[in-house]
Amino acid sequence: MSESNEPDIMYHGAEWFEENKGKLLYGALAVIIAAVGIQFSLKNSAQTKAASESALFDVQNRDATNLEDIAEAYGTVSIDQAGKPVAQRALILSAKTWLEAADYDKAQSAFKRYLADHADGFWVDEAKLGQAICQEANGDEADAIMTYQSLTNSASAVIQNRAAALLEAAQIKLGPLVAKPKPAPVPPAEVAKPATPIAPKPEAPAALPAPVAPDNK
Repeated sequence: MSESNEPDIMYHGAEWFEENKGKLLYGALAVIIAAVGIQFSLKNSAQTKAASESALFDVQNRDATNLEDIAEAYGTVSIDQAGKPVAQRALILSAKTWLEAADYDKAQSAFKRYLADHADGFWVDEAKLGQAICQEANGDEADAIMTYQSLTNSASAVIQNRAAALLEAAQIKLGPLVAKPKPAPVPPAEVAKPATPIAPKPEAPAALPAPVAPDNK
């Protein structure tokens, strides 16, 4: 059956190709165009990523030594590259640099923004730890201790150890506070003592009468 049909298939196959070669050509062109489009998209994405990364590298390769200027530059990259992977890395670096500069208000604001914009980000625990350090530095020890306690269960051993150490330090600082000393009791007003009687001065002895001359009569 197959032997008898082989010449027929070959004949009709050539005929079918002649009839459908236009469709085959268009199909091949569609595949080529799709492949070119995918390659262009990948190349464009790679170029965009490279441009984003270069913006971050420019900040890292600066000769500037002023931590505040560097923190501002990282923050600018995080805004300019919003929606791209490099944005969250620039933001966490900005927050970390503000912390190193001891500007706890700006550092806490940057850590808070990271947690709001990148709730599932790669550096969430680092942001929480940094925020807690800022809270403690600004006098909000209670919230800082709560965060330290939560981070002792972090998946990162480094975060666990750091949080445990900070928690211990915070508790040592807050635990043994000296009780406020009570004011010393005020002694009662002294009762007025009677005045000591003054002994009367002894009267001067009366003057002796002048001796009288004897009468020689």
